[in-house]
Amino acid sequence: MAAPSPSSQHRSSPLSLLRDERVLQIAGQILFVIILIALLYGLVAGILTALESRNLTPNLWFLQTRAGFDVGESPDWYSADSTYWEAYVVGLINTLRNISVGLVAATVLGVVVGICLLSTNWLVRTISQVYVEILRNTPLLVQLFAWYFIFMLSLPSFQQSISIPQEGIAIIPLRLLIYAAAGLWVWSQLRRLPPSRHSRRRVYVWGWVALVAAAEAAVRLGVIDGGSAFRFEVQPWAYFNIRGFAFPEVQATGRSADWMAFVAVGVALALILWVYYGRLKETTGRRAPRAGYALAAVAVAAVAGWVIVSGEPAPSTITVPNADGATAILPVAEARAQELLTPEDDLLIAHEPLVFKLPTKNNFRYLTGTQILPEYMALLLGLVVYTSAFIAEIVRAGIQAVPRGQVEAARALGLSATDVLRMVVLPQALRVIIPPLGNQYLNLAKNSSLAIAVAYADLFQVTTTIMNQSGQSVTGMVMVMLTYLVLSLIIAWATNRANSRFQLVTR
Repeated sequence: MAAPSPSSQHRSSPLSLLRDERVLQIAGQILFVIILIALLYGLVAGILTALESRNLTPNLWFLQTRAGFDVGESPDWYSADSTYWEAYVVGLINTLRNISVGLVAATVLGVVVGICLLSTNWLVRTISQVYVEILRNTPLLVQLFAWYFIFMLSLPSFQQSISIPQEGIAIIPLRLLIYAAAGLWVWSQLRRLPPSRHSRRRVYVWGWVALVAAAEAAVRLGVIDGGSAFRFEVQPWAYFNIRGFAFPEVQATGRSADWMAFVAVGVALALILWVYYGRLKETTGRRAPRAGYALAAVAVAAVAGWVIVSGEPAPSTITVPNADGATAILPVAEARAQELLTPEDDLLIAHEPLVFKLPTKNNFRYLTGTQILPEYMALLLGLVVYTSAFIAEIVRAGIQAVPRGQVEAARALGLSATDVLRMVVLPQALRVIIPPLGNQYLNLAKNSSLAIAVAYADLFQVTTTIMNQSGQSVTGMVMVMLTYLVLSLIIAWATNRANSRFQLVTR
């Protein structure tokens, strides 16, 4: 039997392992992790010992304690008698309202401004550049203070609210409707003309101007009676004052579920039409306004469902409570005459699937309508305007990253400027836009914690109040960090999915 060679014994000896660079790297990493865990354990143990000595051991049982404070812009189910956990949920809801609305509004505004940065019109391009440079280089906290203390607090008092439109009697002269109809006809004719027919374009435009001028002159001279007009009462749709904004309120009735079934059928039909005409275009090259067909399907289903559901007979009786606490079944007319119907009962027996209530107010408060606090509006405007400046630069860079030859080829095929932007430029620019756009979405979500600067009750402010009252600062801060971490991971996951959808698939 042959003996092992000296070289193999040397390679398998323990000393040879200590000279192996890979072994040393692995050992160093393991040692670093052990030291890090030991340090963290010592730090956590010290913190827990200090908190335990003050009877402030971190736990989650305090979330079931009575909160004892009100939260601005909270749901109806929350009151001072609610628990800390319910207060935390209200703060989370307010934060999600800011983030969800802010992401959509900032994206739309940023895309519009980004396209305007590349406009051939000098005035539009310059205004967009000034907008981006000023807002992008000003701290967000300063902008929030400006929106709140300069804009919101300069609004009039509640009694002198700005109403849109002004309450009163509106008078629309009949001739204005004729001018509008003539203008629509001229616009439809201009759209049909090719760009080379500039002479006929001028004829249409100047013909419409001459018609309006002649009609106005005839009215001034008394040849035509200009007194014919439509008169109707106007009620304000929105109020603006220092205590907040009020907008129309949309409430679902007892028939809204039936109507939503029709709308769902319309949406399903719209998706089918969208897919069908998309495949038809890919296979045959025939273009069809599939977006128009899809919208028409949804609109027809919604209108038909509204008519059918509204035509159903309303219930003739309703259950109302008696004075002794029992319930009784009364005819709807009798219950209404005795003023026994609550707002919920009115919604239950309404004929329409949805009820639109305009905002109404007395001398002290709003009676109906949706009210938005000035703190929420200041925060939302600050986040949207600030983030849109960065998104505009991202959109501009993405559009300019598209090769110039692509645009020239699209124009050579006869596509209009709008079609070139929609069908050629933006689909390719999205590959460059989406990655940095996701970073701006994350920044908006995290910057929403600055709501405390304008005293808006978001997640961070509510949790700060909970920590001050309960003493559970460690638990509260960990909850806030984990919540923002989850929100950021959701936004990052969504943007990564969108990014993978628009990336080029290569071998």
